[in-house]
Amino acid sequence: MELMKLPFSQELMNGQGVPTKIDFREAVSADIDKVMALQQEIMDALSDKDLYSPFTREESVAQLEHDICMMAECDGEVAGYSVLIPNDPDNPENYGKLFNYDRERLAVTCSLDLTMVAPKYRGLGIQRIFNKLRLGRAIEMGAKEAFTTISPDNPYSYRNFLVLNFEILETRKMYGGKDRYILHKDL
Repeated sequence: MELMKLPFSQELMNGQGVPTKIDFREAVSADIDKVMALQQEIMDALSDKDLYSPFTREESVAQLEHDICMMAECDGEVAGYSVLIPNDPDNPENYGKLFNYDRERLAVTCSLDLTMVAPKYRGLGIQRIFNKLRLGRAIEMGAKEAFTTISPDNPYSYRNFLVLNFEILETRKMYGGKDRYILHKDL
């Protein structure tokens, strides 16, 4: 897998062949208002609210402070945001805990937690780039396994993980009773 490093810019093409320059960078605590505004924009645009389980402001602040967060922007406008939960056995969000992994295995298990792409920037491949960035960072940190969760009603996200050889381990009720696929990949 090609390892990508932040920050960088990439020209992406939409389905009509129109190029859009997207800047990718690390997200920082000062980005919290941008993250919350993007989340609200996404929630407002969803016809099926079960596709996404929103984070509180406090949860998002904690992610920005403790996890690896990434931002995509176009001319200063937020195009996307993504979170990697590092392979940390003490992080309660490590998805290996769903399978009762011991500390040693949790120390090599990361979680691809969240990706949001603004509606006007969908179809450019931003989620695929975030996935490569997160997996590359996880490998650099010594992760040997990766997990993510996806709504069964979100074929776009599912395909973006399928092309990276993630496999569905099971379907489980999560995030307040919402159906989720739990996907896994050996790194």
